Amino acid sequence: MTVTEQKVEAPDPAHLAAVLRRRQAMRAQLDQAEVLYEDVNREAGKLLDQQYKATRSTKADITLNDDTKFANVTRVGGEAEAQVTDREAFTAWVRDNYPDHWDFRVVPARTETVVDQTFAAAVLAAVDAAGAPQYADVATGLVHDVPGVMIKPTRSRYYRWTFTRPSKRQPLDGRELVTTAVQAGHLDLDAPLAIEAAPAEAEQ
Repeated sequence: MTVTEQKVEAPDPAHLAAVLRRRQAMRAQLDQAEVLYEDVNREAGKLLDQQYKATRSTKADITLNDDTKFANVTRVGGEAEAQVTDREAFTAWVRDNYPDHWDFRVVPARTETVVDQTFAAAVLAAVDAAGAPQYADVATGLVHDVPGVMIKPTRSRYYRWTFTRPSKRQPLDGRELVTTAVQAGHLDLDAPLAIEAAPAEAEQ
């Protein structure tokens, strides 16, 4: 018995054209929006970094022109720790200043200098606490500038962006609030954002 395949009809030309036109027009809008978004996202990060350095503020509310809050942004701090970046310089400093924590071992065909790991960990912890490559000797009160050590980032900072949630007082969530504002003409996302360069520093 032969199974007769059903003939597939071509879509309505007008409907097909409309869908393809809509799809590609929306893709063009998305491409343009992504370019504008990258610009404003980069500027937002720069300004938030500046605000953090000036005020140590880690959170900001995001409001519409009428002061209605529809989102917020939170700075998630990066992490950094002291690390030995120049082993020879660090080892020489320990040898010259704290010889009790310095030693050497003979390996076939070569001699290696070594620093007591407990002491090294204590120095790095002190550098972390000081926020600078410095070690304060508890016994003498002398503050050493420690060579061969740097505080290096282990995780970059980033910003967490969230929209507000609906509540009894405000039944619309943040996305709906800002969409309504755009549709009502209260927020123009097509107009270029005037991003002014920071004034040049006065010449010394």
